[in-house]
Amino acid sequence: MDHSRPSIGVLLMAHGGPSSPEEVEPFLQKLLGRGVPAQRLRDAKRRYRLIGGGSPLLEITLRQARALEESLKAEDGGGRVYVGMRHWHPFIAESLGEIINDGIHRVVALNLSPYQSAMSTEPYEQELGRAIAASGRGIEVSVAEGWHVHPLFLQAWAERVKEGLMQFPAEVRQRVHVIFSAHSLPKRALAEDPYVEQLEATIRGVVGITGSLPWRLAFQSGRSKRVEWLKPEVSTVLRELIRGGHREVLIAPVGFVADNVETLYDIDILYKQQAEEMGMSLRRSPCLNDSRRFIQALSSIVREHLMGHAWGAHSEMGVGN
Repeated sequence: MDHSRPSIGVLLMAHGGPSSPEEVEPFLQKLLGRGVPAQRLRDAKRRYRLIGGGSPLLEITLRQARALEESLKAEDGGGRVYVGMRHWHPFIAESLGEIINDGIHRVVALNLSPYQSAMSTEPYEQELGRAIAASGRGIEVSVAEGWHVHPLFLQAWAERVKEGLMQFPAEVRQRVHVIFSAHSLPKRALAEDPYVEQLEATIRGVVGITGSLPWRLAFQSGRSKRVEWLKPEVSTVLRELIRGGHREVLIAPVGFVADNVETLYDIDILYKQQAEEMGMSLRRSPCLNDSRRFIQALSSIVREHLMGHAWGAHSEMGVGN
């Protein structure tokens, strides 16, 4: 990376996850804000063990950051790109401190969950706002929002869906049903949130590029039984499809831009096993990760945001003193 002093910083914000078995328990303690019940800890350790011991999320997000920085530099002299996690290191406040120490006074924050809700995106902005206030330093931060329908983001997912379909024999591709999946959220928290509406807008945009295909939106990873989650759940849709005689299914995890335990365990292990037991052929589209098209999308979103383009309405975080 270019370590000369840039005028612009970009902060990629993501959920965070444990990178090793040793980090699983402290990560869950941070996530829950309390001690971790023994059974939940055992279940979590088992899931992470089955995908290699930890989540690849940080490694992938760092790759995204490096690729984005190179893309911005190639386009217009660029800026420096940082990674801040909400629930694990490097925390958003830690990364903001690094930005300040690097002498950067203008920052574009980009939440790598593009679908807005009080539970999926607002907490990141609140965390960032607290970090800005605590810094006591003069720094201008704006959040790029509304990029779930950016043309290059839609193109990136369309390419991934096509890659997924290529995993099926040519003679059955026309009858493959696509399940677009996203992280579930409690229904009570979404009364006025655009979360589902924005997911559907993304899917319609993707299907507009790929051409007509049978699809459903379904939700995953709502594990607590104490609340009502968004429906339908992926498992439910799989059962409905097999009852309808549909045996070829592609899951496109459009709610995630990087592989994590929810793609590598929930889809690749749990749902795949369920599908196999029912006699279905289930495949998954690759996540966007650091694909060329997705990095192009991020670069375009940042540059257009700086120019005041409508893709990302400015959400100003304020300037510290």
